[in-house]
Amino acid sequence: MKNLLRYSLILALLSSIFTGANAQIEKISLALEDGNLKRALKLAETYEEDPQYKKNPELYFLKAEALYRMMEDPFLGPRTPDALKMGIKAIEKGRYKGGGEILPEYSDLVDKYVVKNNEKGASEYKINKYTGAIKTYEKSFSLNGDMIAKYWVGKCQLLTEDTVLGEENLNMVVTWSNEEHAEGNEVDKTVQEAYIYFADQHWLSKKYDSASMYLESARRVFGGNAKIDYFQKEVTKEQIKQLPPSSLMMEKIKHMLSFFPTDTFFVKKENALYLYLLRNHYGNRDTSKLDTMLAHFTAEKVERANSKRVNRYKKADQFIDAKTENVLWKLVKYYSKFNHIPISNYIAHKYMVSTTKGETPEDVLARYTVIIDYAAKSHSLHLASQLLNLAESVYGNSTAVDGIRNSLISKAKGTEINLQDERALYALMVKSNPNLASADEETMDFYSAHIDRLIKNKDYIDAKALIVKHMAAQPEHAIWRDKIDYLAKEDFYYSYYMTRVKDEMVAGTKVNGYEWNGSRATCDAGDIEASIQKKVENRINYFRRQAGLSEIYLDPELNDWCQKAALMMESNKSLSHEPDSRWSCYSDEGAHAARYSLLTKGATTTMAVTSFFADSKNPSVGNRRWLLYPNGAALGHGSTANACAIWALDDSGSVDTNKYKEEFIAWPPEGITPRMMFFNFWSFSIKQDLKGAKVKMMMGDSEIELEQFDLVDGYGLPTLVWKPGIDIKTITEKTALTVVVELQNGRRYEYDVMPLDFDPVGY
Repeated sequence: MKNLLRYSLILALLSSIFTGANAQIEKISLALEDGNLKRALKLAETYEEDPQYKKNPELYFLKAEALYRMMEDPFLGPRTPDALKMGIKAIEKGRYKGGGEILPEYSDLVDKYVVKNNEKGASEYKINKYTGAIKTYEKSFSLNGDMIAKYWVGKCQLLTEDTVLGEENLNMVVTWSNEEHAEGNEVDKTVQEAYIYFADQHWLSKKYDSASMYLESARRVFGGNAKIDYFQKEVTKEQIKQLPPSSLMMEKIKHMLSFFPTDTFFVKKENALYLYLLRNHYGNRDTSKLDTMLAHFTAEKVERANSKRVNRYKKADQFIDAKTENVLWKLVKYYSKFNHIPISNYIAHKYMVSTTKGETPEDVLARYTVIIDYAAKSHSLHLASQLLNLAESVYGNSTAVDGIRNSLISKAKGTEINLQDERALYALMVKSNPNLASADEETMDFYSAHIDRLIKNKDYIDAKALIVKHMAAQPEHAIWRDKIDYLAKEDFYYSYYMTRVKDEMVAGTKVNGYEWNGSRATCDAGDIEASIQKKVENRINYFRRQAGLSEIYLDPELNDWCQKAALMMESNKSLSHEPDSRWSCYSDEGAHAARYSLLTKGATTTMAVTSFFADSKNPSVGNRRWLLYPNGAALGHGSTANACAIWALDDSGSVDTNKYKEEFIAWPPEGITPRMMFFNFWSFSIKQDLKGAKVKMMMGDSEIELEQFDLVDGYGLPTLVWKPGIDIKTITEKTALTVVVELQNGRRYEYDVMPLDFDPVGY
């Protein structure tokens, strides 16, 4: 009975307490309803001190509400500067009293406080008070898990160079954003900067796939905008650079075009890749893939021509047209312009067949006649001649074909045409009358003028081939011997003499000089300006042309690697094809380049090129042999102040070296060569067994003594090397020095070498 009475008294007391508490809550609520904010705040503060009421969480949320409304009041706000701080403290206390939870009916109030607090953080951020901003934004996050605040925490941490925590917080924001989007919730665009940050970091680190992953996520969550578009375009451009021309590259380009269908870069890149792959399929004789890709290409261009964006497409896409056959014709013209004749012809025949009304060969040939005439009038003689040759290869020579050819010649003669069309006219005239010896004076004048134009255009290989052909047909005509002299002087002047890089003063200005801009102290390899690299390329090609070889090009990536190799040689004052990691300024790229490069000290850039060709201290002339390797194509060059590396061990060209089982490569080469190019060691290379081979030299009827060196393998083609016992300076200009090489298998090679005296100064 006593216990029952005790419990009844406790319940009555508790009821009295809650009834009293509710009464006080009602008083505060009524004051808020009446707009008496100061009274509401006063009541809340009073009840906070009363043990009977201070455990009620609602008390604190009402206090926070009073403070928030005071902040918003134009009169009370300025008089209550600590309202934000006090209100947040009240919310935190209310949450604590409520067992760690925000009372549901006050969640909107908490959100309002977070907005206000974030505004405070923004003002701190704007005046670079990043540490204070971090604390403010952390407080917002603690109130309701606001991820906008967490984003700003991470950003401010990055600005205070706390990268680890900053990236951790931004990554939390990215994860949250992805989850919110997956649940169908809209995400504030402010936090897209977290994605951009990581994309940028990976971009700078050349981790393009990772950068692309963040950008793809950003686009899914926020859609496209200027910033995401910019980064995605730039990162994809870098990805494309790293890829070989392939279906994967096409996939990435088309993916970008799905977002930016008229973007000039990607439209042109798509066209370039299509053009390459079409030509590649043709080269591989894969007509099935070629025809499939051709169908895709033409269909896309027709679709674009019929889209609402057609005017924007036209600015970037030269191939769009509303008719499939017109797209084909544009491809024919494009490939012809850049001299990719086989693929141009393949598409041209498809075009002819698809646009011919009849089905017989005579119908198609008639169509050829119409289009050849149209091409000559509206496009070029070069294209018309190409189509004529195609028609002849398909249907054979005929009166109709001869008639078209004569018509083209007649219309083109005596008119002003560009060099490409002039080449076509030359070929048409020779085809019309193959007997060069019987050419009339007018035709001879044209042939002569055409060769001169080729030389002026620096087309030295083509010019020489024509001169040699005419000399064989008309040996009695001195004009062709004069042209050989003219060509030799022009080629030497522009390709050798004008590629020097010695410092010179012209009109008070320093020109032609090469000065290394790197540093041994900081292991900075420096770089070489494009004009100097072009001179190095031209000088190498000068020597290769004289020897009858195809030209090379300097690859930019190999140039960079060679520059790092040259830096290693410069820094260590030594040359090695196998430098190890203990070398000063070591780099993997430089070490790799050193293994495949010719190395020298004391000569750089074009001077090093001449030094390598002369090879005056090397009876095996290994450097010369690599630079004269027939299948070399992609070389590299790097020079510092005193060292040079030229990547020369290359086999990427398209020349069949079996050709040089019959043909030889000699230095000095057959024919006329400037006297200064007669180096101490002479060489003869051929893809034959040269064991036991003998070299003999004659000047007229007199044999010239010489020292023949032992064979040394391992440098390009097998090569004989000897040193003539004669001073070239004493030989009269154009005196023939005859070289005879006899192999043990009975093969015999004989050629004449003649010195040319030429002073390029003032030429």
